[in-house]
Amino acid sequence: MASTITIDKTIVRAGETALVTFTFYNKEDMLVVRGQIHNVTVTGGTMNAGSLSGMNRTATTRFFTAQFIPTPGLEKSDAKIRYDGTGDVADGEVTFAVDTLRPTVASASIAKSDLRLGEKTTITITFSELVTRSSFTIDDLQIDAGKGTLSNLRVAPTDTTATTTAATTWLVDLEAPTTRPATGLDGNQIRINLDGITDVPGNAGAGRGVSVPARYNIDDGVPPTVTIAPATTILRAGETMSVTFTFSEKVTGFGTEDIQYDTSKGTLGALTAVGTDGKVWNATYTPQPGTESANNTIRVNLSGVRDAQDNAGVGTGTSGNFGIDTVRPTVNVTISDARLTAGESATITFTFSERVTGFAKNAIDLSQANGTLGDLTPVGTDGTTWTATFTPTARLARTTNNRLTLNLYNVRDAAGNAPAANTYAFNQYTVDTMVFVLSNATVNREQLVLSYSDETMLDGNADRAPTNESFTVLVDGTRIDVSRVTVDAAARTVTLTLASAVTTGQTVTVAYQDTDTSDNKAVQEAGTGDDATSFAARAVTNLTRPPVAPATPEAPDAPDSDRDGLSNNREDQAPGLLRPDGSAGMAGDGNGDGVKDSQQAAVASTRDQTLVAGSQNGKLIPDSNARITELVRSDAPANLPKGMEMPIGLTSFKVSLAEGRSTESFSLYVDQALGANGYWLKNGAGTWVNLASEPYGGKVASEGGRMRLDFQIQDGGQYDADGLVNGSISAPGAVAKMPLSIVGQSAQVDSHGFWY
Repeated sequence: MASTITIDKTIVRAGETALVTFTFYNKEDMLVVRGQIHNVTVTGGTMNAGSLSGMNRTATTRFFTAQFIPTPGLEKSDAKIRYDGTGDVADGEVTFAVDTLRPTVASASIAKSDLRLGEKTTITITFSELVTRSSFTIDDLQIDAGKGTLSNLRVAPTDTTATTTAATTWLVDLEAPTTRPATGLDGNQIRINLDGITDVPGNAGAGRGVSVPARYNIDDGVPPTVTIAPATTILRAGETMSVTFTFSEKVTGFGTEDIQYDTSKGTLGALTAVGTDGKVWNATYTPQPGTESANNTIRVNLSGVRDAQDNAGVGTGTSGNFGIDTVRPTVNVTISDARLTAGESATITFTFSERVTGFAKNAIDLSQANGTLGDLTPVGTDGTTWTATFTPTARLARTTNNRLTLNLYNVRDAAGNAPAANTYAFNQYTVDTMVFVLSNATVNREQLVLSYSDETMLDGNADRAPTNESFTVLVDGTRIDVSRVTVDAAARTVTLTLASAVTTGQTVTVAYQDTDTSDNKAVQEAGTGDDATSFAARAVTNLTRPPVAPATPEAPDAPDSDRDGLSNNREDQAPGLLRPDGSAGMAGDGNGDGVKDSQQAAVASTRDQTLVAGSQNGKLIPDSNARITELVRSDAPANLPKGMEMPIGLTSFKVSLAEGRSTESFSLYVDQALGANGYWLKNGAGTWVNLASEPYGGKVASEGGRMRLDFQIQDGGQYDADGLVNGSISAPGAVAKMPLSIVGQSAQVDSHGFWY
């Protein structure tokens, strides 16, 4: 026969154990191995190995007993104890229930937590499981003496789990006391004795006087009051402040309509609750600009405010006083003489709209005033007015572009307000203490140019131009005659043509002296006729470049593989572009395409420059089939526009186009050290323009340690020298540079002989 297992309880409850009997119909023994009863498996609890009894037997049967201990807090209807026999021993198993889960209060709520005296409300208590009606009574609930009474414990009608003997959700009535207790009005608790309440299987809850999670408050009978706290006692221009409203208890009905203040002096923003207790609110107060008011309060009309027990507030709550001063100080500056001439000075008066501090002489910026300012002298004792003597700069050309700037950063009125702006500029005066300022003098070969400041208005009438003898030019200490004097009023320059050209490296000085003041021939100011001031010898910047070195004579039959007019030897002198790792590129490959320029008809090079025809970013466009037939350097013209320099002279070329192409793109590589900013040609009007600039579809780029000038020319267009649509482009242009102040002008602005 098989072994059998029996247990003395069909359900094992909390606090209980059960006796398990193992019956064998053979000679099987039960053993304890490593603290466990051998061959026995259990769910829903454990077997007490120490309780295994000694063997009892009959002639045919052996009996063993042991204690079963259930798992606490468990509900399991299919707990099992199984004996797994070995060999020919049959297995046995018993199934039973374990319920050791004690009932607890899962939740509780109160219909109204704030009660007036004698007011009644309902408390809902929900257990973790069904509890028997007979075990849960009103006596299991308690509240503190004098804090109210509980009555009418009943099953909630909404409890869908309820049976005739048990329920999960219960209701009980709470009535507040009719007499107000002396203490303990808030946070009162309801307690429950769980040890007498049982679930359906018979498990009792644990603990007595356990707090139910539902609290209530009893009306104190005192109406709510409020404290109003402005964050500051003085509001200045640009400031706001937080206003905090703190009530004595939780209230309802409080809104901005209950707040009273003078709206002509400021506005209060929306109320924002602080925390969740319903007692504190914040709002932002913003004063009106241009307001001066020493006495201000914010008030709350309490009649519209209710506490939790519906008690209305009484009267008005008032904040402490705060001041408002949002009037910023202003300043006005006047001068006693609005037009200052040589030897004159003037009194400048600084007048503030109100008393201020922080105004000092070191706060006055004279960097553009064209003069100096004496010490500040206060006028009177009210702290609003100061004067100082202004002395204009000597020998300054007539100008209205004068400005002294007051730094008002440290200026404050009595309330601490700063002016609306940190600076105040005064420019209502004219300085006219110099006719001319000579800004610079340069020479390039036989052209010596005197450039005057932008403020100077030259008289360009040739009949009134200064004589040649008015100028003394020394070259390395030896005087050179001036053969012609040209005044360019638009360019504000006086150009001296020298009898002999200056060469590179020579030291040059120039001096000016009107030798005959009666002949009306001098450097003069247009409109006034004032003569320029004579000046002693001053250094002249020598811009003359060394002449272009002649090419090394070559044999007439020197190899020219690509027939561009440059021998292979000359093209092989072109420096290669630097590689990405900084190493030198292949000599003779001036555009870095990996092919020697002497082998490409559309690439021509010398030691100074590399020209690519049919180019896209310096590399040949496939199938462009352009052919360079000539690349020639020559001296720069003698008469160049003001500021233009051609460091390697003119660069002219001729290119034959492939059939069907009417416009060709070019790239010209030159040394970056030249400082060039374009490839320049003259247009039909004789004006120099930069084709390597954005307005003309070109650009300047840096590549491999060289400067690349990209540009386009149309066959037969105004920049094609032959002017014919004949499949050939001739360009007599130059790699040149202009000052940034000039190059930055737009393509439509005529700037004294050049266009950008």
